[in-house]
Amino acid sequence: MKKIFLFITFGLLLFNLSAQTEDANFERRGHGVFFEIGGAGASPTFNYESRFLDKNRGLGARIGFGFASLRDARKISLPIQINYLLGKKDGIHHLEIGAGYTYVDKRGIDNIKLNDEPIFFEGTSFATFSLMYHRHPPLGGFLWKIGFAPLVGDFNDGRIFLPYFGLAFGYAL
Repeated sequence: MKKIFLFITFGLLLFNLSAQTEDANFERRGHGVFFEIGGAGASPTFNYESRFLDKNRGLGARIGFGFASLRDARKISLPIQINYLLGKKDGIHHLEIGAGYTYVDKRGIDNIKLNDEPIFFEGTSFATFSLMYHRHPPLGGFLWKIGFAPLVGDFNDGRIFLPYFGLAFGYAL
């Protein structure tokens, strides 16, 4: 009887240790909500992002909503972007590489200023790209990112490429 009891106890102990090992290897999906200045929305935007797999890194997407009011003009922007986070499995430091599309509804707006020079939009949408440092804790917490976020579109001054930068901060879920 003592041997059966020891065998069952040892078996339960091994089962418990293997369950703990699986939990230690568990990696949460990288969800996050953040506020971004500049970046893909070309104005202040609120964004939600998620990874496609149950990982804190890898392929994912983001969608946002932005609103700006300048004098008598209003601008609503809707950025959508596919991105990839490069980094270590349990790390918080990532390199974000992304590409997307932003729709801009510019009711009453004629231009956006860059270094006090007006840049007029011919259309209401443009392509976006991102190359950013992205701090995303794997178990949740404060996230932030900063980097290069150029815009590609049809601008009235003949440019199709507009160098732009972005800064975001929020919470990793």
